[in-house]
Amino acid sequence: MNEAQAYLTPDPELILRTSALAPGAGGFNGGGVGNKAIWGVWGLGGLPIAQFLSAQFVWTNIVGPAGINYIPAEPTTVATPYINFLVDFDPLGAGDIRVCVVCTDQLNPAINNAVGTQVNNGSNELTYSWDGNTQDVLIVGAPPAAVPGGVLPNVSVGPVWPENSYNWQALVAANPGAVLVDAYSGDGGLPAGAVTPAFLLASGDSGAQIKQGKRILSLDANGIDGLA
Repeated sequence: MNEAQAYLTPDPELILRTSALAPGAGGFNGGGVGNKAIWGVWGLGGLPIAQFLSAQFVWTNIVGPAGINYIPAEPTTVATPYINFLVDFDPLGAGDIRVCVVCTDQLNPAINNAVGTQVNNGSNELTYSWDGNTQDVLIVGAPPAAVPGGVLPNVSVGPVWPENSYNWQALVAANPGAVLVDAYSGDGGLPAGAVTPAFLLASGDSGAQIKQGKRILSLDANGIDGLA
């Protein structure tokens, strides 16, 4: 969105790219003027969260910053890909749609390791994965917003939401009716007015103006081929 693209090559591989141009506000639900490439995977809407247990993608750098797991290591950057997924924690009531984050390398190392596993094969082909049986998720805005089911942080390194992760199985147990949802979330970092798939792979953010591109070699969304 804004100055960004997400598209498939014939291989197929997925390209996520953003530019350094400075668009005005209005593309995001929030006031951001950055660039974010977003690829959505349909087919998971309505899935009980107890059945959502895995995610994985393999990527390599085309150009631009490549982050802490590249060889040689580079500074942390919002250009490295990460996964969002949308959960309605109260689908039979008033609704409580939250954006969860996994497979990020952009935060405190303790949080990065809690919400995914990152492996470089030595040739700068990187596999980022998440295991819902054992690992955590971030919940955008929580804290200060209340955590569904009253679940406490499993890993906490500070007071704000990117510094607190929650065990996925604890969230499942505390919210047995929750489901993944294709929805308009209203999240400030997602496209203005858009209904998005429950599963999103992104590069960049609502404040980023970076000339860069990432090649996604494979994408698995709970057993669904995200590049098919």
